[in-house]
Amino acid sequence: MLGAVIGPFLTLILLGFAFGGAITHAPVAVVRQSYGPTSGSFIDTITNQQNCVYGGVDCANAYDLTEVSDLGSALSMLRAGTIKAIVYIPFGFDQAGSGSPVLTVYLDNTDPISAATISGLMSQAASEVSAQLQVTPPPDSAVTVDLSNIYREVLYIEFMAPGSLIQSIMFASIIGGGISLLFDKQRGIIEGYLVTPLKRIEIVVGVLLAGVTKAMFSATTMLILAILFAGVRPIANALGFILIFFTLFLTSMGLISMMSAYAVRAPAPEVYQFTAFPINLILYFTSGAVYPIQGFPTWMQSIASINPEAYAIHALRDLMYKGAGPAAVIGDFAFLALFTGLMIALATVAFKRAL
Repeated sequence: MLGAVIGPFLTLILLGFAFGGAITHAPVAVVRQSYGPTSGSFIDTITNQQNCVYGGVDCANAYDLTEVSDLGSALSMLRAGTIKAIVYIPFGFDQAGSGSPVLTVYLDNTDPISAATISGLMSQAASEVSAQLQVTPPPDSAVTVDLSNIYREVLYIEFMAPGSLIQSIMFASIIGGGISLLFDKQRGIIEGYLVTPLKRIEIVVGVLLAGVTKAMFSATTMLILAILFAGVRPIANALGFILIFFTLFLTSMGLISMMSAYAVRAPAPEVYQFTAFPINLILYFTSGAVYPIQGFPTWMQSIASINPEAYAIHALRDLMYKGAGPAAVIGDFAFLALFTGLMIALATVAFKRAL
C-alpha cells in the first residue's frame, strides 16, 4: 500500500515541477556592434525581462546575459551548448533614418522548448522598445527581431529520445543488474562463484559487464526503434556515433554498478523493488529528459547538477542533433567517468562484503 502511494506522489511532485515551468536564467550571449539609444533600450529590456509562471508569480530573470566580442566566438559557444541563444546587434542598428532597425537572434533549436520561449520573449522585448520609442505601426522604424535557427528543426519527440535511451539503461540496471542479482544471491549462485578459480575482483567485473551487456543491448534496440518508428534523425557522423555509444557504455557501467551495489546489500528483494522505482523517478524527471533544466525550481536544479542522467542526456543531444565533437561533450564525459569510477569502487566493496 505504501508503494502504491509513494510512486504516484513522486510522479505528481517531480513531473508537476519538471514539466511546464517558466524558462529562467537561460544563458544568452550578446554581440553588440552598435551603440545608441535603441540598442541600449533593448539591452536594458532583456536584462530586466522576467519570465513568470502560475499566473504571474514566481518570476525570475529570463536570461543570464554574457557579452561576447564577435559573432564567430558566440556561434562557437552556441554550438558547444554553453549558451541557448545569441542576440546580434549589427553596425548601423542605431543609425537614424536607416529604416526599421533589425537585430538577429540565433537560437539553439535542438532544445525546441527553450528556443520557443526565448523567441517569444525577444519579440515581446522588441515590441516594448518600439513602444518606448513611440513607434506606431506600420513599423518603418520599429525594432524587428529576425529569428535564426542554427540547426534543422528538432521535434519534441526527438528532444525526448536521449532521455528514453537512458531510461532503457536504467530499467536494465534495475532488472538485469539488481533483481536478477538478488535472485542469484537467494539461490546461492553468487556463493557458487567462490568455488571457481576466479578471484573476487574478477567475479565483480564479470557480473558488472554482464549487466552492461544487457543495458547496451536495450539502449541500442531503443535507438534503432526510435529511428525507424519515432522519426528520430541523428545527424552524427561516424565519430559522432562512436561517441554516442561511448556515452551509453559509460552511463551503463555507472548505473549498473550503482544498482548492483545497492541490490547486493539489500536485506530482501522486496525492499530493493520497493525503493528502486522511486530512485528511477527521481533521476529521470530531474535529468532534463522531458523539459529543460532551466525550467526547474531551484531544488530540482540542485539535484540535476549531480544527476548522471542529466549529463548523459546533454551529451547525447549534442552528439545526435548538433553533430558535436569530443570537445563539446568533454565536461559531460568527465562527470560520467568520475561517477562511474565511484560506483565501480562502491560495487566492489559491496560485493566483497556480501560474498
